[in-house]
Amino acid sequence: MTHRTSETGDITGVLPVILMPYTEQGAIDEEDFLAQTEHMFGVGCDGFVVGQVSEVLRLTHAERLRVAELCAKAAAGRGVSVMSTGAETAEAAIGYSRHAQSAGVDALLVMHPATVGLGDEEMVDYYRRVIASVDIPVIVHHAKSLARIPLSIAAQAQLLEEFGDDRVLFKPEAQPTPPRVSQLRDATGGRARIFEGDGGMMLLDCHRRGLVGTIPATEIAEIVVVLWRLLEEGRRAEAERIGHPLSYLMCHMMNSTDYYLSIAKRFLKERGIVKNTIVRGPSRHVLDEETWTEVRHTYENLLHLTKELSR
Repeated sequence: MTHRTSETGDITGVLPVILMPYTEQGAIDEEDFLAQTEHMFGVGCDGFVVGQVSEVLRLTHAERLRVAELCAKAAAGRGVSVMSTGAETAEAAIGYSRHAQSAGVDALLVMHPATVGLGDEEMVDYYRRVIASVDIPVIVHHAKSLARIPLSIAAQAQLLEEFGDDRVLFKPEAQPTPPRVSQLRDATGGRARIFEGDGGMMLLDCHRRGLVGTIPATEIAEIVVVLWRLLEEGRRAEAERIGHPLSYLMCHMMNSTDYYLSIAKRFLKERGIVKNTIVRGPSRHVLDEETWTEVRHTYENLLHLTKELSR
């Protein structure tokens, strides 16, 4: 497939993360993968991402290559496709990144190695090698739950200075997220193109600090589309009606990746977007019914509010 060049100016707005669907036999369910992208584009998303909550670290090598191809197929000129290509070595990340570019994705989401604690010098070297290996934009992803040592603001600013804001974007998740968004903005003179990545939990605060977009997940796609539009239009009071209960929902869901997936996939199954709620093991979380009752109530109220505020 021929790659179409994408500028960072095109990589904005609401880009939800695919929740990787599986068949009963354990293979990737390509039909449900594409169904999620159809849902996203149908509710007004600007594109989609395959990220860490896509269980990308639990995929085989062949599956990661195939998913990159599915990303390009699903976007098909309708929006931005972003593929996660980070790995434990720069060599592996470069291989995944070059393949994703050749498959036709628009940008890469690159997480740092997670098994060793890297300092700034090693982190910058890893990202420098990956970014230099491709021509498409790279979103530098700091995953708060997997980073042994947080990537400093200075290191992120260095990458921007070396490669420019047409090649490097950021998805910072080191806590506390809102002030670090401001620090990265200020350290780069406002040039850093930053995405919120906490499922909309801190979007009310982070948006005013200077974001170009947000990366939630499939199950809350239309909720965040409306929330983002309200914030972009300066309708803060209406945005708070969605943003506050959304933060409460995320407080429930973001206890762990498996906790999140057990709830999010059940939402999608109940809505008929995917066929089952399978999470690839080893997953130790079993969703209890009392939690499900609470999150489902909050979720349904959010969907009703979204319809009301989108009129």
